[in-house]
Amino acid sequence: MKKLSLALALLLALTLSLSACGGPSNNNPDPGQNPEPPLNSEPEQGEPDPAPDSGVAPGTVFDSVSGFNKEAGQEGVWQYFFSGDNGETYDPCDSFDDYGTVRGWHPWEGSYIGVGINDDVEGFLELDTDGHSTAFSHQMGVLAFEAPADGKYVLTAAVWNPWDQACEAFTFRHSDGTVLYEQDMTELVKVHGYITPTDVELNTGDKIYIYCNAVGSDWVSAYVNATIYYEPTDDSCYEVPEVPVPPEEEVFVPTSEAAYNAFNQFDATACDGSNVPWVYAVTTDGVEFALAERYEDKDYGAHQWFSGSGTGAGPTDYTGEGWLELNTTAQDGEMTAVGFKAPADGTYTLHGYTHNPYGQPADMVHAVLNGAEISAIAIGEEPAEFSFEAELKAGETVYFYCNSTADWVSASLAVYADAQ
Repeated sequence: MKKLSLALALLLALTLSLSACGGPSNNNPDPGQNPEPPLNSEPEQGEPDPAPDSGVAPGTVFDSVSGFNKEAGQEGVWQYFFSGDNGETYDPCDSFDDYGTVRGWHPWEGSYIGVGINDDVEGFLELDTDGHSTAFSHQMGVLAFEAPADGKYVLTAAVWNPWDQACEAFTFRHSDGTVLYEQDMTELVKVHGYITPTDVELNTGDKIYIYCNAVGSDWVSAYVNATIYYEPTDDSCYEVPEVPVPPEEEVFVPTSEAAYNAFNQFDATACDGSNVPWVYAVTTDGVEFALAERYEDKDYGAHQWFSGSGTGAGPTDYTGEGWLELNTTAQDGEMTAVGFKAPADGTYTLHGYTHNPYGQPADMVHAVLNGAEISAIAIGEEPAEFSFEAELKAGETVYFYCNSTADWVSASLAVYADAQ
């Protein structure tokens, strides 16, 4: 019995030893399975979840000129609006109109208010406003940038007032109403300038509205090239380019000591030559001439006699001292004319200068007496002098007009007369 008891004791000790060494157990997981964590244990600390991908890479640049959207005015990052209350509210420009050298988004078909491209001012968008935008009395064009992703943006822009028009500051305004930046335009006439690069935090869908309001009721065409950087990867976007100041151009101002001077004697009260020996008329064939219908001072700087359909002749703020503007609508279209009406019988020397300042399809300046051409005068992009003589009876009129070989022409004329 002692031997049996001793054997049983040894067997029991061996069994307990094997269990302590981790022998097989039905409670252990199979290879490849993860055991359940123990109760009250802390989860392992790892990397935070990545932010959702915005689809916009850091360093992406948005350029308002190269990104100009001709297909959809309220789609994409660049959008086009107008405002009648100085940027308090905005309405979409729904009509895209192509006027040849000028094309863009407008509030309604046929309007010139809005945002677009002007081929004469390369590298900029044109923002057009028909007067001071307040209380919906006038409307101004508004460029908008819509943020495609949350994050930091750097706002930069080149701005310009090349026509020296009466405008307020260029304004950059957040859609929450905050003015982000204002650029005074007083000195930015001969050359463009740049705003100070400005950091802006935007959420997806936030907008920056960009506009330049007018002062008073005069038309303003202001120019901007906005460039916006998303999460810039270096500091190059903060560098403001230097703008070289061009040398002063010598401007030719026609003058004369002649007895009769069409510019100096321009008459805004009568178009028939009853006060001065100058007549303002319109023709379609260069033979028959009809007197202009009305005198108007236009917001865009024309002070002219106009036909019934709105074609004008006379001085402007933009053609400069000494010049009268003759407008022609098209080839075989309506042509305005300035005429010298002889105050007495005699031989007169008619002389002066012609100029095609915009390089338009002007053909010739024609001088016509009693329906017959008495002189054909060359016109080009540099002022050209002319002179000829005419035998006139008192009251006879020599008309000057410029025809076109294609479409609209605004020709400049300085004309004088002396009796021999």
